Amino acid sequence: MNSTDVLLKNIKAIKRSLNKVNQIVVAILMTLLILDVWLGVLDRYWLRLQLVWVEEMARYIMIWAILMAVPCCTANREHMGLEFVTKHFPEKVKSSLKLLIGVLTVSFFAYIAYLGIAFTEKGASQLSTVFGMPMAYAYAAIPVTFGLSAVQAFLNLLDDALSLSNGPDKNPLAPQEENI
Repeated sequence: MNSTDVLLKNIKAIKRSLNKVNQIVVAILMTLLILDVWLGVLDRYWLRLQLVWVEEMARYIMIWAILMAVPCCTANREHMGLEFVTKHFPEKVKSSLKLLIGVLTVSFFAYIAYLGIAFTEKGASQLSTVFGMPMAYAYAAIPVTFGLSAVQAFLNLLDDALSLSNGPDKNPLAPQEENI
């Protein structure tokens, strides 16, 4: 096993670990969202406590949960691709396009994260309606999730570049075709 293989294995391990933590956070947020919505339903029809905060809480949890799913999709390469276009090209062109799309993806996510920081800073002076909390907590979902997406996309790009330099037949981690 050469150094490229070890590096590829480490990149895949980092991607898996980061994605696992991210998936756990999304699961916790979705559980909280379900509980919050059910509390709102119970309150409206049975408890009649007139809890005013459940709707606003659901809104902020949903924003975070949805955006936290973006890095999960990025890690698993479940984002939109251009396969319908690239499948008609020769392998060398496909590889180059894959790397170019990887660079563009990392750049896009990093740029949105950068813009999200200014948006979050602007939200520090705005307060939420019910809680009176700074909106920066809700707006922080943008730089956090797109920053994580940029990291996952960068790890995918490194994986692609190292796999390409290693060659498909030399990469022990590449999917192997089975003869049936």
